[in-house]
Amino acid sequence: KDEMIALWGGIIYSLEEVTQLAKTYPHFETHTVSIYNGFYLGPLTTDAAELDETELFNHSCNPNTGVKGQIVIVARCDIQPGEELCFDYDTTEIAAVPFVCRCRSPHCRGLIDGSAWRNASFRAKHSGYLSWYIEELARQEHPPRG
Repeated sequence: KDEMIALWGGIIYSLEEVTQLAKTYPHFETHTVSIYNGFYLGPLTTDAAELDETELFNHSCNPNTGVKGQIVIVARCDIQPGEELCFDYDTTEIAAVPFVCRCRSPHCRGLIDGSAWRNASFRAKHSGYLSWYIEELARQEHPPRG
């Protein structure tokens, strides 16, 4: 638990660049990570066959990894050798291409679309494993009372 699993790397792209690249290279629509309003961390290559393993983690509503900051992926629990590494895409995304989740977790949310971060119980469940950008958006929308 809490051991670093991977570091995301890549190139920072604007929303306009991602939108344009996705017309020719569809993986730019699904294999980028929101890092700030209108900016994404994306692949170094336009060849989907050359994507880094960390760009291929599957989604789960009951993930065994999570993000710290923007690029550090850590274990959320003890992970056994051979166990699939997965994270909850909504812990980093605000406008994901919607898809129906089939993770089979008892807590499966069904539709993954980048909006879960707006839910207080989602943020509480993933506390400590939300990207900096998601945490910042939540602070702006729900400022601390004081």
